[in-house]
Amino acid sequence: MSHEGNDKITDNERDNSSQITLSKNMVFAITELGIGMVQEIAAETLKRKPSMTVKEFAKVLDEYLENHKNKIDGSTSK
Repeated sequence: MSHEGNDKITDNERDNSSQITLSKNMVFAITELGIGMVQEIAAETLKRKPSMTVKEFAKVLDEYLENHKNKIDGSTSK
């Protein structure tokens, strides 16, 4: 025989498990996308300067993020 309180507990556990799974899947997808973007930036950057150091490449990534953020900030302030 089922009890209403037990049913709610089971529903909540199932919902929490689903949310955790969805969150993990979303984080993985976003991470995969980010890594792909970095790989594309690295490939283009190395074409221009094959002897680039990791420190120089990190600066390129920082500049990319800053430029992208400025574009977003500029488009939302209009």
